[in-house]
Amino acid sequence: RPVPGRHRRLSPRPVGWSLTVAALSTVMMTIDITIVLVALPAITADLGLSLSGAQWVINAYSLTFASLMLAAAALSDIIGRRRIFLIGHVLFLGASIGCIVTGTEAGIIIFRALQGAGGALVFGTCTPLLADAFDTSDPDAASYKENSAKRTRAVAAMMGMGGAASAFGPLVGGALVETGTWEWIFAINIPIGIFVIIATLIVIPDIHGEQKMLAARQSERKWAGTGAVKGDRKGLGTGARISVAAMIFTIVSLVLVNYGIIDGQEQGWTSEIIIAALAGGVLLFAALILFELSKRDAAMIDFRLFRIPAFATVTFNAFASRMFSFGMMPFIILWLAGQLELSALEIGYVSSALAVPMVIFSAVGMVMTRWIPVGVVQAIGMFIVAGGLMLGLLMDTESGWADLLPMYLVLGTGTGLMLPHVMSLAVAVVPTERTGMATGLANTALPLGTAFGVAVYGAYLSDRVNSGIDGMAFPPGMPEETVDSVRDAAEGGLFQEIAAVSQDIADETLGFFIDGLHGIFIIAAVLAVLGALASLIFIRGMDGTGKAASKVAKTAPASETAAVTSPTLESH
Repeated sequence: RPVPGRHRRLSPRPVGWSLTVAALSTVMMTIDITIVLVALPAITADLGLSLSGAQWVINAYSLTFASLMLAAAALSDIIGRRRIFLIGHVLFLGASIGCIVTGTEAGIIIFRALQGAGGALVFGTCTPLLADAFDTSDPDAASYKENSAKRTRAVAAMMGMGGAASAFGPLVGGALVETGTWEWIFAINIPIGIFVIIATLIVIPDIHGEQKMLAARQSERKWAGTGAVKGDRKGLGTGARISVAAMIFTIVSLVLVNYGIIDGQEQGWTSEIIIAALAGGVLLFAALILFELSKRDAAMIDFRLFRIPAFATVTFNAFASRMFSFGMMPFIILWLAGQLELSALEIGYVSSALAVPMVIFSAVGMVMTRWIPVGVVQAIGMFIVAGGLMLGLLMDTESGWADLLPMYLVLGTGTGLMLPHVMSLAVAVVPTERTGMATGLANTALPLGTAFGVAVYGAYLSDRVNSGIDGMAFPPGMPEETVDSVRDAAEGGLFQEIAAVSQDIADETLGFFIDGLHGIFIIAAVLAVLGALASLIFIRGMDGTGKAASKVAKTAPASETAAVTSPTLESH
């Protein structure tokens, strides 16, 4: 690499290696959310987890992942994308080893939380690190257009692989659990993590850091001899800052809202603690928004980006895509395992009906944007998703696993069409200096969609099941403890256990559970339709940035089109 100096040039941009490293990292961080689902029974049996402990094995990862994603975005713009990327991998690798060697409930929950923290640092820097590999600073319009198109395709491919990995998570997890032990789902992270760390250190240059260094030196030469002191240099040293207060507000508000939603059914929606949790979470989040808006360019979470309609739509689509997929998957798995008594591997096979079309139509969706505006492609995918969810309404108490396949196939098709464009759109429609922030916010929407999907759908399903059981006429003399056991088993989908007590009760409670699933499908379909309509209205032009921006990009240098294709925050 060139020796730093006055005429230093940026290091070569290894596009192939950057895509390989970013794609592997995305796959690792996304698959870890779903791979644990089918392994949870084995983990529970081996470590003797309580019910709440089993839930925290899932939630500890998702909550820390979502909460720290925003800080990771700010860190990537300040400290350096490559450096944060490496720190995240080291943390994730160490936590994976911890999950293997620990033998306690508290230990695996702590290490899962650390995994989520490492995952946030890695996932929050994957897209900007990959984007750095494409030079869009060439003043030649043709070169700019070509490199920008290549960057968009690379980011879309990376996100498509990540989405497919999440869908294949149950299949991979089921195969590992049945082939070996549950520890294997964490052991596969070790060789992949070591490879990515070594490859990044050897072949991935710190382009972002070099650009900042060159900009700083140019600024020093500009101000040299003017007599101005550092504090007079307006515009220098500005940008996002890590805020401990913002991080605390984010984490506490998300935990409080999730707690209120999840425990609302059990403790009662009018319970003082539930009301306090929900109100406190909402108020803290409102305070977070006001606090960050007051900091303007120095905000850790730049909420001004949501004034850009296309960016707000893309972020909503990312959130909704997880709510209508992985947010509801745990409850489908409860039905597959509890009612149909499928093994972990068999559940993985069924889940591949979602994964395979997602992979195939991710490629189709990327090709479609050559002729169809990306906003229309997003809308088509969302409408297809809504149609697939409506097919789920055909399920009844007599349904088997094959009856789930039509919904999964259509759902995977629609998701495959729209999901690969989410992150590339997030990069395209914001100012270039906010790409790290934009991808961080859009990436945060993904695990938040999963977390809120699990919370909202779980509360709804629990309410439907318990309301139905409240209206049942149990046999005279049935102990209250037995009724409580029926409630717990019905919420967990364990209808074969209920059948051991009474087949009639099992059939009736299964009907309540299926009704709850129908409601979940309807809620998810409404979200998909809203995302489709918003995409048609707000994501405009072939590249999503608007027709005027696209025309300018054909003739203007990159330095000029950046401000046009990515409208300034203040103008919105």
